[in-house]
Amino acid sequence: MSSSEVPGRDPSGLVVVADPEDPVAVEVRDFVLDSGHAATILDVFDAAQLFTLTVDGSTAVVEPALPMFVRLPAPPLPRISFDAEFQLNECLAHLWAIAALTPAPVINRPLPGGPGTRVSPSAALTELRAGLPVGSPEVFSSRPPEQAGEPSGDQGTRWWVQDLDSWRTRPWPELPDGHITSAYGDGPYRARWSDPDPLFESVVVLGSQGWRSSPVDLDRLGLEERSTEIVARLGLDLAAVVWRVSPDLTQAWPVAVEPFPDVEQLRMVWLGLGPQLVKVLFP
Repeated sequence: MSSSEVPGRDPSGLVVVADPEDPVAVEVRDFVLDSGHAATILDVFDAAQLFTLTVDGSTAVVEPALPMFVRLPAPPLPRISFDAEFQLNECLAHLWAIAALTPAPVINRPLPGGPGTRVSPSAALTELRAGLPVGSPEVFSSRPPEQAGEPSGDQGTRWWVQDLDSWRTRPWPELPDGHITSAYGDGPYRARWSDPDPLFESVVVLGSQGWRSSPVDLDRLGLEERSTEIVARLGLDLAAVVWRVSPDLTQAWPVAVEPFPDVEQLRMVWLGLGPQLVKVLFP
């Protein structure tokens, strides 16, 4: 049985395609409702049944043409059953086509590679794809990577190790909490140079606008404009760019791009983001 909300006979307003318990989906739906528009959260299965795609030659028609906010959940790692997996994949394929072809506004509209796929777990690869100069060397390993040479330039002076399962990060030679290393390694780990006590600023971007999360005076760094440029090059609609800021607040380097920001990142800038989100979805 579906846990989605029932859209009614004549659905209207925003369709949030997500797990109905996803905090971001709930936050977006509630804000849109408070703004005077209809909104509903549908899971993958119910959303796929809501839309019809008709293709006639070179023409594709999506009905109903409703604005969408897409946060597709990751498929389950263990296979539940062949039939359940087949149904999920069919629904995902249908929604992919709907979100790509509908004339209505879509947040996280799929690109040929899929939503957010130009963002890599490798910060160096993401930098290349965003047209940025590659900074510090980056190491991936099944065992905690030992310090790689000596830093140079603005790379920082501390070697940091990240557990890619838990995303916990610790300065070498410490290891991320809770990880036990076997003789054969247990990674994956990622390591890179940074500052001993790094300062970070997060910028949430929607389209051509960006909002910083903290009130610290960093206007001289132009992080909002720089973040929107990075997000545009990566083909994203809504994303968060995390910056490492120098101790004297005169320089900043992008260290991570989140293609699907979590609810805490969005709440930090919601006063600016929320109204703009409604404008984008209901032009």
